[in-house]
Amino acid sequence: MSLRKVYLAKRVANEAVDGWLDDHAVIIDQDRIESVLPGSHLPRDIAENAEVHNLGDVSLLPGLIDAHCHMHCSATANALQHAMTDTDQQLTMRAVTAMRRALLAGTTTIRDIGSRNDVAFPVREAIKSGTIPGPRLLVSGQPITITAGHCWFFSSQADTTEGVVKAVRTQVRLGADLIKVMATGGMFTPTANPARPQYSTETLREAVEEAERVGIPIVAHTLAAEGVQRCVEAGVHHHIHARWRARDPDPSLDYRPDVVARLVDLGHWVDPTIGHIYRGTLASHQSAGRSGSAASASTDGHLELLRRMDEAGVRFTSGLDMGMPHAPHDGTAANAWAFVDWMGWSPWRALRTLTRATSEAIGLGDTVGQIKPGLVADLAAFDGDPAADIRQLDIASSVVQAGDLVKHNQQTLV
Repeated sequence: MSLRKVYLAKRVANEAVDGWLDDHAVIIDQDRIESVLPGSHLPRDIAENAEVHNLGDVSLLPGLIDAHCHMHCSATANALQHAMTDTDQQLTMRAVTAMRRALLAGTTTIRDIGSRNDVAFPVREAIKSGTIPGPRLLVSGQPITITAGHCWFFSSQADTTEGVVKAVRTQVRLGADLIKVMATGGMFTPTANPARPQYSTETLREAVEEAERVGIPIVAHTLAAEGVQRCVEAGVHHHIHARWRARDPDPSLDYRPDVVARLVDLGHWVDPTIGHIYRGTLASHQSAGRSGSAASASTDGHLELLRRMDEAGVRFTSGLDMGMPHAPHDGTAANAWAFVDWMGWSPWRALRTLTRATSEAIGLGDTVGQIKPGLVADLAAFDGDPAADIRQLDIASSVVQAGDLVKHNQQTLV
């Protein structure tokens, strides 16, 4: 039987993830947190019956959680070409590398909502069995889209209600943790129109009912106002992007407060993916020789509507859209940067969203997301104090997964 483990840090996040416990220790038995107490209260003989690791002047948080990943996409300017032409073997090798990279950055739980079945499910099982390193994974496998619709090249294509329901059942048979539906077109796919819905309310409702029949959630990609409304009316549990594009050719936005009010009443979650836009903005500024992260005029309108949704009580998750251009698999921290810089949140609120809130959203609130006795010991240590400067949240210096160190003071152990 393995020894207990103790991790000491200058700053340890409290259970609420709204303040630091100074000079505290996290005691772990097997893979679970046993207790959290001041370092000065540790027994003098603790090193005789436990492994003691002093992480030093770091900020110890629950492992970060990202609810929006495409594990096999390359996160490069050529991501579309790779996704369309690479073999399953190439995509699998990329996914293995990407998941290891995410873990070592401090993201210990990921929800993958769009990768080929022959990649997503084997990678999830390989991580679960300890064959390869990686974060805890929830996977949808292939999304469901119309023929030539958004991300058709790694999706199940279905054009009728009957076809969509059958696609849901296929994903369930393969072991999907959730279902992903492309409710509108998207920017990543040349043959898809982001301003138009892809499915009717009736079809979406049938998909939701089929997912609920077997007790799993359904999430939907939505970039247009009509798509958001149809998803809310159909009872879709999680909304990805939740943008308010008007039906083309009108380039304006069509915000619908009554739809938002209904979304809030239902208690559904939204992944605004603004960390992805934020990283893209930084890259654009750098290529132009400018500094800062001010949003572009085209982004300002979307951000203003996200702020209105926030004021209305919409619950947001952390999701980077990992694998898309400017969204590397070790870039989850950018979600927090964007929440602070663009949404006006406090650093602590951003940190809660990247941990406790998103764990609740994806159904793992009783497993991870807090440094709390009884929960799995997934931890990430960051140099500096991200509660004082959110940019101190970036690549973790130390990472603990299920009680075991996988990275220690910048040294990779897996």
